[in-house]
Amino acid sequence: MIYQYNVINPYTNEIVDRAPVTAPVEIDRLLERSYSYKCCLSSKERATVLRNTAKAVEIQKNDLAVLITKESGLCIKQSLYEVDRAINSLSQSATQAESLDEQDISSEFISHYTPTTPKLTVITEPWDLAVAITPFNHPLNMVVHKIGPSIAAGTPVVLKPSEKTPLTAMALRRILLAESLPPDMVNIITGTPPKPIVDQMVTFPKLDVVTFTGSVDTGKYIAKKMATHGNELKKYIPELGGNCAFVVLDDADVELAAKIALSAFDNAGQRCTSINRIMVQNGIANEFIEKFAALTDNVKYGDPMDPDVDMGCLVTEESAALIQERVANAVMRGGKLIRGNIRRGALYSPTIIDMVEPSTELVVKETFGPVAPIIRITDVDDAIGIVNAGRFRLAGAIATKNMENAIKYHNSIRVGQFSWNGPPGYRTEEAPFGGFGDSGNGEKEGIIMSVRAMRRIRTFYEH
Repeated sequence: MIYQYNVINPYTNEIVDRAPVTAPVEIDRLLERSYSYKCCLSSKERATVLRNTAKAVEIQKNDLAVLITKESGLCIKQSLYEVDRAINSLSQSATQAESLDEQDISSEFISHYTPTTPKLTVITEPWDLAVAITPFNHPLNMVVHKIGPSIAAGTPVVLKPSEKTPLTAMALRRILLAESLPPDMVNIITGTPPKPIVDQMVTFPKLDVVTFTGSVDTGKYIAKKMATHGNELKKYIPELGGNCAFVVLDDADVELAAKIALSAFDNAGQRCTSINRIMVQNGIANEFIEKFAALTDNVKYGDPMDPDVDMGCLVTEESAALIQERVANAVMRGGKLIRGNIRRGALYSPTIIDMVEPSTELVVKETFGPVAPIIRITDVDDAIGIVNAGRFRLAGAIATKNMENAIKYHNSIRVGQFSWNGPPGYRTEEAPFGGFGDSGNGEKEGIIMSVRAMRRIRTFYEH
């Protein structure tokens, strides 16, 4: 008997569908099957599968967007954009697959050890098995960022999507198989509770690579589990939390800065590169807040299926309640509520709070929700000190007309991704992506880097 669990629409609390609870014996069987599978497709054939899948996703765009919205609460407007991003990511993965045959490098050099001139061949080849674990907030594109590069590289992958949003990943696999991907090239494990499933997957002795996107606590737990289980060391690619700061200096274009600040509410703030805190120089603070609040008033939030809605709900009611609690605590400590802090179930309003103390939980921790805490600063050095007192090094941004201040801020905070006069969350699918500190270990994602990470590199010297 196959046990199943309910996948719940966080806005309506209705059952969207049911997903399998993968039994422990079946988890081992799927991992073993993927490990034993040796990809029979050439890089050109894998590229064709990926391009055809991109076309099929385009055809099914509306259906996939509706599924994303129903299981995650992301508004349909942004779900459609998510599908567009996934199509681009599939196409980028195909492009990388097409170039793989050109990446074996042969070069000659003078050896320091022999009088001969050995020929060096750098060999890149698929790993035997990768495990990928994805979060709820990008149910399609994040999954594509894991399995697209794996397919391009020829590395079999076993994916565990979030237990909250497994249906989109399952739909994508069905499309891949319909486009002639061998079944054991991508297997999916679903179920709840997630911890024992993750434990079993990341300690499977034959795996080569684990790629994980999620919270810092879970990311560290996985690293410890992998290191202490007794297996050989494995490659680990964690992409963890953000807590990104957006700095607005006195010389900034205030209208532009206010528009950038609105990205704090994209995906209801449930992005690792969302603006989590806004640091505004004193001289421009009041004007900035006035313009930002006016723009926020125009953000329509509500039923995620409404095509006119700009922001849907959070993934659970518990998440929304936690955010409301953190905002209330920040107000108790002197913060001034400008807009929002209204909750109905999992739906939480776009919220602005001024005069926030940098030491409040709302600022120190990654708040995965549509909240824009404002901290007033004296200068760019003040902002640098606040950011560097934290643990996260994923992304940052600054609004200023002064390039020297922009470069100084960028060089001083050492984040993985930075925008000058743009939102910290801006990225292209193929570009390197990932942070430092509690945001990651320096390994990079993005399609190009992920394809490389999914290939084993060896050298052969011909003397």
